[in-house]
Amino acid sequence: MTVITGEGLLTDRGYVHLIRWVFTARLVCLALAAPAALAALTEVPVATIALLELTISSVAFSRSDTLIRTLIRHPLLASVDTGVSIVLLLSLPSGQPVALTVVCSALAAGLLFPGRTLALLMVPLTLGSLGAPATVLADAPASWQGWLALLAGLPALVLGIGVIGSVVRRNVSAMITARQEVSDAIAAIGAAEERARIARDMHDSVGKSIHGIALGAKALRRVVDSDPPQARELATAIAGAADQAAREARALLVSLRTGQDDRPTIDVITEILADWGAATGIDARLTAADAVDAGPEITHQLAYALREILRNIEQHARAELVSVGLDAGPDRIALTVVDDGVGFELDRAAARERQGHFGLRGLRERAEQVGGEVEITSRKREGTTVRWTARTRADSSWRAVEA
Repeated sequence: MTVITGEGLLTDRGYVHLIRWVFTARLVCLALAAPAALAALTEVPVATIALLELTISSVAFSRSDTLIRTLIRHPLLASVDTGVSIVLLLSLPSGQPVALTVVCSALAAGLLFPGRTLALLMVPLTLGSLGAPATVLADAPASWQGWLALLAGLPALVLGIGVIGSVVRRNVSAMITARQEVSDAIAAIGAAEERARIARDMHDSVGKSIHGIALGAKALRRVVDSDPPQARELATAIAGAADQAAREARALLVSLRTGQDDRPTIDVITEILADWGAATGIDARLTAADAVDAGPEITHQLAYALREILRNIEQHARAELVSVGLDAGPDRIALTVVDDGVGFELDRAAARERQGHFGLRGLRERAEQVGGEVEITSRKREGTTVRWTARTRADSSWRAVEA
């Protein structure tokens, strides 16, 4: 597991805002300490200089993410800031609001820096909180209770606040890492689903055509010498199947390259019908269509279902006219394809479906993936009607638009 550290933590905007508010709080504490520093201007001018420098840095860090990144990249700047905070603390009488500026500096150090760097910053801050060495030695407590009271005051507060900042930093790091892992997992799932979709599309289109070519080639080898007329028919059929496979492969590549299923659903359906009609010579018409704006997933499944239905018509129906309708209701979208071909017996089709024929199984699977179903009505010499539906999901992946 990759642990997010340093500037990587600044990708969390809440974390950045927290750091900026810490420096804003330090700026408020400096404002409260300003009267005492100005009163000691003549006696201790270094206090005023330290106050001015800390004020400038607090304003800068509270307003600029870039400067915060610079501070993280260059811990030496943080050590300078820590030194100035200690100088200001030691220059003014104890009990002044300036002590709170050291607390803010400790919190900022805990939020910004890990382990060793934080320790190098916290040690001088904690020792500085005890007071000037000469003062501490001159007024050294006479008992262990006195020393405990001294250490349990500002030094303990500074150290505790620094630890709190470090804990917050680690929690933010863990949260960002978890978010990245979730994002990577979602991306991996999406890639797996895309690979499965491509495999399914290859199987339902190019795969079937190539399988037909292979079967035709085997039959051609057996009859090429014994039955030349049948061999010519088989050769013509193989050539047609090869052209069909080439068209399907091109369509699949175009879909992958341009994301054509992101286009309006009616445009995709119209293009499929035009290409199929030009290739087969069969009159294919979009006779009825609501203005439907379907999501990419439903459009993709609907497009491949239509191609599979048209393939079956080309291979089996001997139709002269194909009528296609597209309509939408409050909770579903429906594709209806009607041909005037020879039709077939549904009982026989069901038996052949169990053997994988006609692509009916693939039609049903695609419909089920988008919450729909397939209804087929057909009678001998009376044509066939296929109604393929998809239902909306909770996220409303498509919407019907009034024409």
